[in-house]
Amino acid sequence: MLKMFSSTERLKNKTLKHLEMYSRPNLDFFLLTAFASAIISFGLILDNSSIIIGGMVVAPLITPFFGLSISLILLRIKETFETIGSIILGIFVAVVISFIIGYITNLAFIGTFDNTTEILSRTKPDVLYFIVAVLSGLIGSYAYVRPTLSERIVGIAISAAIVPPLAVVGLSLAKMDIKMITSSSILFLINFLGICLGSILMFIILGFGKEKESKL
Repeated sequence: MLKMFSSTERLKNKTLKHLEMYSRPNLDFFLLTAFASAIISFGLILDNSSIIIGGMVVAPLITPFFGLSISLILLRIKETFETIGSIILGIFVAVVISFIIGYITNLAFIGTFDNTTEILSRTKPDVLYFIVAVLSGLIGSYAYVRPTLSERIVGIAISAAIVPPLAVVGLSLAKMDIKMITSSSILFLINFLGICLGSILMFIILGFGKEKESKL
């Protein structure tokens, strides 16, 4: 029993240190978010799912989501606000980059670009998206704390599909389409809440919130 507790504590402390490192905004975070948003935006405009998936592989936003979940479980107020700040900045960067691409594309088309199937699919919020997000949060947080499964986080980030709705928000802003801005924002919110809920549940199951944490 003592061995199990010790193992859980070591795992928790290691995960916390890793999340603290990667949940705070830095140059790498902003660059990855910007490039991911750019790639995904072009994929949406070109109606090319392969390009969109490529952008989702680059996107780093899922890590701050996990950091927020752990901070909430452990009632770490400072870390909670820091992580929320990272998420907000990431959202801002993603939307601004996609807006710029949408605006430039509009100029190139001498008008507005077409709403492709890939764009329209991110403007239809549904409860099934929430279920997928919860499942992604569950397995994503589990994989994140297991060193042997950490490489699987890329595939989980793809299934979570965090950035595409934000890219649609930016592209819709460039077209001043309020309805699409609203619906894609709702889809992002659904994904965000689902991932956080799923990861909170998994971290609790793994014992991250059972004992008083040790000082790092």
